[in-house]
Amino acid sequence: MEDSGQLHISLLGTCTASFGGAPLDLGGPRQRAVLAVLVLGRGEAVPVERLTESVWGERTPADPAGALQAYVSHLRRRLQPGSAARTRSAVIVSEGRGYAVRLPPDAVDVWRFERLLDRAGTTTDPRAAAGLLAEALALWRGPPLAEWADEPWAEPEIARLTGLRAATRERLLAARLELGEAAMLVPDLEAMVAEEPLREERWRLLVLALYRAHRQADALGTLRRARTTLADELGVDPGPALRELEQQVLAQSPTLVVPEQRSRLRPTADSRTTPPTDAAPAAPAPDDLLDRDPEMRAVRSALDDLIAGEPRLLLIEGPAGIGKTRLLTEARRLAGERSLRVLTARGSQLEKAFGFGAVRQLFEPELTTDERRQQLLGGAAASARTVFDLAPGDAPDGSFAVLHGLYWLAVNLTADGPLVLAIDDLQWCDSASLRWLAYLVRRLDALPVLVVGTVRTGEQHADEELLTELSLEPAAAVVRPAALSPEATTDLVERRLGGPVSPLFTLACQRTTSGNPLLLRQLLRGLEADAVRPDAAHADMVVAVGSRAVSSMVLMRLRRLPGAAADVARAAAVLGDGAPLPAVATLAELSEGETAGALAALARCEIVKDEQPMAFVHPLVREAVYRDLPAAERALRHERAAALLGAAGASDEQVAAHLLRAPSRGDPGTVEVLRRAARTAADRGASDSAVTLLRRALAELPAGELRCEVLTELGLLESLIDGAASTEHLLQAYALHQDPEARAVIAVAIARTEVFASPPGVAMAFAREAAAGLPPELADHRQALLAIQRTSGYMHGLERDVWGRTAPPEPDGTGHGAQMLAATLAFETMIEGRDRDRAVALARFSLDGDRLWSVDSGLFWVVAADVRMLADDDLGDFWARARAQAHARGSLFMVMSTSLWEGYWRWRRGELDEALACLTAALDQDRMWGGSGIGEPYTRSFQIGCHLDRGDVAAAREVADAALKGPALGEGGRLLQHSLARLLAVEGRPAEALAALDAIPMPVPVRNPVWNPWLTTAAIALDRLGRTDEAVTLMQEEVARLRQWGAPSYLGTALCRLGQLRGDAGLDDMREAVEVLTPTYAAVELARARCMVGSRPQVPDDEAVALLHAALDTALDRGALGIQRRARAALARRGRPDDSGRDAQRCPTSTERRIVELAAAGNGVRDVAQQLFLTPGTVQAVLETVSADGLKFPSSPAFDARSLAIGRTL
Repeated sequence: MEDSGQLHISLLGTCTASFGGAPLDLGGPRQRAVLAVLVLGRGEAVPVERLTESVWGERTPADPAGALQAYVSHLRRRLQPGSAARTRSAVIVSEGRGYAVRLPPDAVDVWRFERLLDRAGTTTDPRAAAGLLAEALALWRGPPLAEWADEPWAEPEIARLTGLRAATRERLLAARLELGEAAMLVPDLEAMVAEEPLREERWRLLVLALYRAHRQADALGTLRRARTTLADELGVDPGPALRELEQQVLAQSPTLVVPEQRSRLRPTADSRTTPPTDAAPAAPAPDDLLDRDPEMRAVRSALDDLIAGEPRLLLIEGPAGIGKTRLLTEARRLAGERSLRVLTARGSQLEKAFGFGAVRQLFEPELTTDERRQQLLGGAAASARTVFDLAPGDAPDGSFAVLHGLYWLAVNLTADGPLVLAIDDLQWCDSASLRWLAYLVRRLDALPVLVVGTVRTGEQHADEELLTELSLEPAAAVVRPAALSPEATTDLVERRLGGPVSPLFTLACQRTTSGNPLLLRQLLRGLEADAVRPDAAHADMVVAVGSRAVSSMVLMRLRRLPGAAADVARAAAVLGDGAPLPAVATLAELSEGETAGALAALARCEIVKDEQPMAFVHPLVREAVYRDLPAAERALRHERAAALLGAAGASDEQVAAHLLRAPSRGDPGTVEVLRRAARTAADRGASDSAVTLLRRALAELPAGELRCEVLTELGLLESLIDGAASTEHLLQAYALHQDPEARAVIAVAIARTEVFASPPGVAMAFAREAAAGLPPELADHRQALLAIQRTSGYMHGLERDVWGRTAPPEPDGTGHGAQMLAATLAFETMIEGRDRDRAVALARFSLDGDRLWSVDSGLFWVVAADVRMLADDDLGDFWARARAQAHARGSLFMVMSTSLWEGYWRWRRGELDEALACLTAALDQDRMWGGSGIGEPYTRSFQIGCHLDRGDVAAAREVADAALKGPALGEGGRLLQHSLARLLAVEGRPAEALAALDAIPMPVPVRNPVWNPWLTTAAIALDRLGRTDEAVTLMQEEVARLRQWGAPSYLGTALCRLGQLRGDAGLDDMREAVEVLTPTYAAVELARARCMVGSRPQVPDDEAVALLHAALDTALDRGALGIQRRARAALARRGRPDDSGRDAQRCPTSTERRIVELAAAGNGVRDVAQQLFLTPGTVQAVLETVSADGLKFPSSPAFDARSLAIGRTL
């Protein structure tokens, strides 16, 4: 094809393709497998039979040739974008009874990798070889053929390529050893030996590197380690190469001496006058990018991946001065060269209390006009308007809606093309911005965004956990710039001080600065000022300066400057980067002209940058000047800075940033500024910043009415992020308040927070005491406290006599307290298991009008919804409304609660895939909420149940093992222990299952089996122990209790289990189970009952076959693998085997159905994602799956799924 040179295919990682730099959609997994097999043929024809076997294995479709032809046809069109219809393909051609690819040698990364290895093998120049080998390794994006790691056709090629890569890494380090980089390579070689200790070449290279780094003893010790390892693991001695090397090391053979370092050869006078015969050499790297080739390759790779459609987080980590900011600046420049949009921000110690400060730096330049704001902050992004002060007074009561809105702001910005977010000094960014970055990075799938950030290491940071979370994200790539090599140090010394440079002088510089570029430049700046020559005679002057290069040199230069330069530097250090000149002048008590002159002098000495607004050349330089001020003087200067900024009309947050560091004086004006700044931060959803400001305000007020107000504000905000601190401050406010109604509101907040933040019994005791002190007219608050008292007592596993010694009153009125109490009484009625109608009526009243959501994030409304689920009372679209409300309110706890209990609801309905997706999301949201683990035991319990219903015992065990490492207290812990016991019984460990059941605490008897599955689990275990009569007795008791309760889905399940235990005598039980379950939503349980009836020999064929086919259909639709196997086996025994091949199709989940319905109605990918609270990547993946694999949508209208997947993406 004419443009085949623009086509590039990658197999070294995920299978991808691009044309002219634009990513191509290669379709589903099987279609991509066809392309991979053809490419591995390297231009040779691949027979249809081999393609069929590779793509489908033993599950060949009815018409494999037709299916294969369809895949090839799709690939031809996608690999030749823009070609006319029916144009003969020049990429995939037909040859005989097969197909072949026709591509240039560099079009496939595997081919290019092998060609580079061949070229490296033919050169005798180690520098050229190293360049070629590094270029070859840079092609790798992950394990080769990663999608098909377990496929037989791919395994030989994966093994071959993996072996080639390992050998290439060794060849690269061997070439670098020839270039004299021995000392630098030792850590890399140690790591490579640890990876594969049986590869002798790695031991050889490590020994050689140690010897050339003047570490002969370590080299000999490494040889001993190699001998021991090979003997222990393989029972052999080292090979000839290692034995010969050992003799050479012992003899200090001259052949081991470092070769002449070609990189350090200097041109002679003759060579400088001789015209070069080859191309002119590349321009030398700038001073601040010396020795940064690997890091720059990583930056370029990330940018190229972004252009190819692969999002990423690139973190540049290292100690202060190592060159992180310079690499970030270069990343921004390279992004600009690629016409990528770049948004920038920088963290600052002074501005860490600014709520979403870094986010505002990123996005505010894009929101300068009304038209642009309407475009970017519409739809799902609207909740981010509060961050930019565009929706005052309309803030959500939690940060989740803001995080979600900011995510959609980033999505909307990518409509114009890929986006780069470049953030310097992440460790000093405000917590709210870091949380948003973590939220964004988890959802980067298919979103063309590259986040590049720098992180200073070697120090403790306030948000260490968030920073660690970012670095551990699957999308994260971490670059750690190394110290400068001796060669680079020599180069930099020569550029600054002239040559020739003595090796002893270089060594002194290297040891003094540890190869830190900033420290080295600062050191050289001082040496240059003293006209020091880089010879051996002056090496002692370098050592005399010591390792404190920045602080000592900066302060020395500062003291040498005439006039007011030192005062201006200190004022600027207090105000921080970005301070306007008038503010610096006022704080320094100088005229603006004098200040400008002093700044010019500071710029010439490389203390500040020669730009406005003012900025220091590096945070370390500012830190040196700032820390030179005594602590008390710093505090007073911050106080003056706050006053002058306030007088100049600066924002409350700017003023508050200095008040945080100013001395406390009991000033009401200071308190008011801090409170206003806290409200602004809270309105943006930055609760942690607001809490920091209010805590400082509290320190300003030792006593008084105003202190009570601040305590209340602070405690209510802390309830969102720090439950223990919240209760402490709210209790103080509660004690100080005199107004009964205000005290009642605070009491409810305290009790509700203590349910999740305090030890068992604390919330119950406080609620009881607070309720007793309320006046009669506050009846609804009393009901709320009574509800918390009873619910928390039960949740925390307290004896009933402690929290429920008296009968509760009936709910009175229609207030929130009455609804909370109704939910509590509904639950208590449910666990008794006798009056289903009363339980449902109370639960419905509790949820009436969805009013409880406005005051309850996930306690009482969850209890009421749970009761209705356990009573088989239809919830309709309740969970869709709950999810929309949770996002609107921005309550992460409510989002987590919705995901958790919607997962339970879908499990009970037999929607197993959808249930597992909800439960997985709940775990992620629980960790994001703060890692309290309150929802984890519930989630793990329901996950185990889902996997057991699927028939996937191994997956259930995997979840159980994870659960054993997590929290398991309270009611969630009890349910989890039941699920673990059920799993033990299913795994064939019945005795352990019974022991586990006996160990489950039951402080409050739960008679109703829908919430206490003890009888069923015990019956399964007893039956497996051969004690079937006892098992039958238990199941008969369960059936009797469930008949009394009256929920048909639970009764049908128990009848089915009873019939199974009773054998031939249980057929009537099973038939009743089918009858009871048929009108319910319990699809998997109905399929199980039908399968059991159809499997009984005494059931006539016509009836049995119909039941088995119905069971099989449901099992296929719902992913119930165990029922599928049993139904097929039963059909085969009756001579009616199922050979329809229906395994290839599965019924979509309800979310997948909704995605397709919305897409078919004309909505683009982003519109669908916003409506369903999904990421665009998730929607795109579903539509691609529909297109490639043909999910079964019997009730959906016909449409072109492919066009939806790739045509309408905006």
